Amino acid sequence: MHDPWEEVSHPREAKEHFVQYLKNEVSHLNFYRLHMLYFLVTILISSVIVYGEGLANGAKQVDGKELRYVDALFLCCSAMTTTGLNSVNLGDLTAFQQAVLAVLLLIGNVIFISTFVVIVRRHFFRRKLADIVQHSRSGRKVVEDLEQQEVGHGHHGSGLRKRATPNGQHMTVEKKCGRKVPLEETEKPIRRRHYHHSAGYGAFPWPWETHTFQHLIRRPFHKLHKEWQVQERSYISFEPDLDERGRFRNLKEHEREELGGVEYRALETLFWILIAFQLFWLALGTAFLVPYSYRSDIKTIITSSQPGDLNPGWFGFFAVVTSFANGGLNVLNVNYVPFQRHYLLLIVSGALTVVGNTQFPILLRLIIYALSKASPKASCLRQTALFLLHYPRRCFIYLFPSKETWYLLAIQVAIDTTMWVLFELLNLGLPAVMALPPGTRAVDGLFQATGLRTSGAYIISISSLAPALLVAYLVTMYISSFPVVMALRQTNTYEERSIGLDRDSVHSAGSADSSSGSGGGGSGSGAQLGPHIRRQLAYDIWFQLLAWGVICTIERAKLDSNAPGFSIFSILFEIVSAYGTVGLSTGVPSDSYSLSGAFDTGSKLVMAAVMLRGRHRGLPLAIDRSILLPGEDLMHRLDREYGEHGGWVNEEEREEREKLTEREIRKREMDGGREDERGEDGVPHVELLS
Repeated sequence: MHDPWEEVSHPREAKEHFVQYLKNEVSHLNFYRLHMLYFLVTILISSVIVYGEGLANGAKQVDGKELRYVDALFLCCSAMTTTGLNSVNLGDLTAFQQAVLAVLLLIGNVIFISTFVVIVRRHFFRRKLADIVQHSRSGRKVVEDLEQQEVGHGHHGSGLRKRATPNGQHMTVEKKCGRKVPLEETEKPIRRRHYHHSAGYGAFPWPWETHTFQHLIRRPFHKLHKEWQVQERSYISFEPDLDERGRFRNLKEHEREELGGVEYRALETLFWILIAFQLFWLALGTAFLVPYSYRSDIKTIITSSQPGDLNPGWFGFFAVVTSFANGGLNVLNVNYVPFQRHYLLLIVSGALTVVGNTQFPILLRLIIYALSKASPKASCLRQTALFLLHYPRRCFIYLFPSKETWYLLAIQVAIDTTMWVLFELLNLGLPAVMALPPGTRAVDGLFQATGLRTSGAYIISISSLAPALLVAYLVTMYISSFPVVMALRQTNTYEERSIGLDRDSVHSAGSADSSSGSGGGGSGSGAQLGPHIRRQLAYDIWFQLLAWGVICTIERAKLDSNAPGFSIFSILFEIVSAYGTVGLSTGVPSDSYSLSGAFDTGSKLVMAAVMLRGRHRGLPLAIDRSILLPGEDLMHRLDREYGEHGGWVNEEEREEREKLTEREIRKREMDGGREDERGEDGVPHVELLS
């Protein structure tokens, strides 16, 4: 630790230390910073384009003024972050400006960004494997085995074989003297019961905090998880040593090289699945909504709802894009309000909203599971699908093990159902809602519930809803990303290091779950969920409170004069909606844009910062296996430091393991020199890397 007074007394050393700090800490580009940089650069460039188009073609707002740059910046930030708040009406922009926003919605949504990460990792895996083939004899043999496996039409090459991990009480948990020790021969973990008065806050537990309730909730998912324990690992030739979270332990160099080749093939398959997923749903939505928009009644609504000549086909296509991207923006200023009784439009838009965000991880795993079942038993595609199912977080950010996927589905369905019921109950007696027939109210309430957490599309004016429902919406928008973020945190291989969990807490958390087996490659235990939630709350709350205070300070005059639409709650609602990238707004009575449209310039800039930070709260931290590139020093260091029994070894143990590994490599290369060379020049043709 540096002494500040010592640095003051030695200015040259202080300067060198500061330069070194800037070089190693500030200027270092990890995944989060690259992600943020990509968004910032794209938003700035697109905002200049949108603003320049307004100057060139005279795009006017309703009051006849030209589009200001701060509004162009706000709109581009809202579209790129898929938030949906609009400081001006999109119907007052030119078609080119609307097209730019549509492109931002496509390249800023979760699926597109995660697909790009897969492309980058696949590229670097390809380069890494090429280097292995060039400089490593064992690496060449691994790639040759993979090629034989691909062209063998069902025959496994060079010792690739099927194996099934025993289930139940005979599951192996460690190795001693070359012998596998069954679970009943080892010391069983001690399960300690923590009572609420000592483990909680001292009060009596709520019903959902009781052990009985938690057991009833977890039991069906535990059974489903146990059914998935028998795993066929025909995609690797060695028998892996796994911990309770499915992490590989004690990998030798040639095993690491082979695993890298299998992971490259998994990334290749995953890339095409993601591309097909996006194109399929966009094409399906377009096939439904574009022709439907030309129906006489729909066309009449589109052309009569606002000034200008809005093309029905463009409205339908933009609705597909904004629904799939969960963008919330709409070229029709009144959003979906005129379509309260047009069920096909609502059903298709709602379905695109669900598959494009909240249920995307569930559908992705379902597709891969279907591929594993539909493919021939000995095919390469089936083995790759099994690898993705068994070790999802090695390959993709939003692909989770089976247990976490079921939990995610249950939580998201529960949230949507609760919001649907609250919409129907809390709005009883309100004229704006009771004027609708019961069937229409049910469909509209379902549409509002499915789009509440991310899309920001609304079927009825938000300010006309019940106050209690607005509070429920506020809470739901705040926790909108929590289910996916918690699943991501729980299944992260190295997350306990990045949040500062010590070794004892990792072991105590993992021991309670060790009996459930490796499962899906990183299931994690409930004991580890608390630190993740506390860290996420600390990450979220202070920034939103700071933005709330700053905007209330800037908008003090409007709050004091009770300007239409302005209140402390409405500002908080706007901030939470922006941070959750939802896009709902209480709005202003005089126009159709969001409350942000009535903010001063400083407040709009603060809101842009809120949207940008909120879009990044659902990302993994810097230490995550699914975003690290092969060849990165961090990846190798983490894999090397991860110890034999799942803990983090000290520096002395690490150095000893390095020496052992180097001796094994030298011995293997010496032995390999006496083996018969394959091929004409000793280097097999590598189709895997082409």
